[in-house]
Amino acid sequence: MSQLIDTLILVLLAGTLGYAYFVDRRLRRLMTALAELGPMVGQFSDAVDKSESSVSELKRATESARNSTRGTTDPRLGAVRKRVSAKQAAERREEATQQRAPEPPREPAKPARREKSDLVRQFFDATRGSEA
Repeated sequence: MSQLIDTLILVLLAGTLGYAYFVDRRLRRLMTALAELGPMVGQFSDAVDKSESSVSELKRATESARNSTRGTTDPRLGAVRKRVSAKQAAERREEATQQRAPEPPREPAKPARREKSDLVRQFFDATRGSEA
């Protein structure tokens, strides 16, 4: 009877070791994939920040355009102003795409952005630390 219990314990122990080896292999593959994704995540974070700032600038421009057309008495004048401002905006976008000068140094990060970047950096630091 004790022979049977010992054999059962050995089989379960071998199964546990095999499963641990399998999990370790998968974790190593996951860590290498995460290390490869690190730069892309940083670029994606920068792109999200850039799009957020573009959206807020667009909202401000829209609000200022609305506020400037509210004081007009002639509705046709407001429509003309909208068309002129739309043409000016299109010209500015066209000039910006044609001239594409090197990006000026970025202004200091906002607290929310720093917080997000810190989280991303901490995540990858933690994954590197757990590999060792």
